[in-house]
Amino acid sequence: MNLLIVEERDLSPEREFTVGGEHAEHIFCILHAKPGDVIRAGVLGGGIGTARILETARHSARLRLEDTSSPPPPPSNILPVIALPRPQSFKKTLHFIASSGIRRAVFFHAAKTEKSYWTSSCMAPDAIRSVLIEGLEQGCTTVLPELTFVRSLREFFGSGLSARLTDGAAAIIGHPVDAAPCPVALPGKVVLAIGPEGGFTPDEVAAFRANGYAPVTFGPHILRVEFALSFLAGRLASAEPNA
Repeated sequence: MNLLIVEERDLSPEREFTVGGEHAEHIFCILHAKPGDVIRAGVLGGGIGTARILETARHSARLRLEDTSSPPPPPSNILPVIALPRPQSFKKTLHFIASSGIRRAVFFHAAKTEKSYWTSSCMAPDAIRSVLIEGLEQGCTTVLPELTFVRSLREFFGSGLSARLTDGAAAIIGHPVDAAPCPVALPGKVVLAIGPEGGFTPDEVAAFRANGYAPVTFGPHILRVEFALSFLAGRLASAEPNA
């Protein structure tokens, strides 16, 4: 936890709040914070600053939020479109999305996506939110990513969602067959499509290409979804702030 995130609704009129569980244990056992010490904190969806420790114990800590006038880091210019991966990979993918400053992502059902993935406990809204906040606290940012889930590529393309996302953006599909080498640090928004570990089917690749996505490759090795996303996002991300 590099940043303690608190929600505005949990603050008292004096800007005080209490945390328990892993947060309290981290403050007490890892940070070894004492009353009077300050730690980095931020408001969910708002600014970043500090919180002063008022009371601390292994299972509970009371703090007062102080200055939070620093804005969160600028967002990533990457917008991933990802075939829903297996539950453990999904959680790791969410964590990376939040911690790296990605502000929007789309998950869809691909031909090689197991139907059971959609009913996994990790798809529950509270479970998704919990992982995203963990990612924000890791990446020292406060803005929850916007997630969209679609049950088919037909819906993704037919609803106009893909066209809206790719308007004015570079659109790329990570697919090694008949593909150019992956470019580096593209300016502006980049919509990045990543398939399941078994890969896209030829029909899916054709659908992406027909909708303006250019296939790229970054080598012969097959990576898990969360690793492919982190590798490609790191390679494609522009160093310039994305407004």
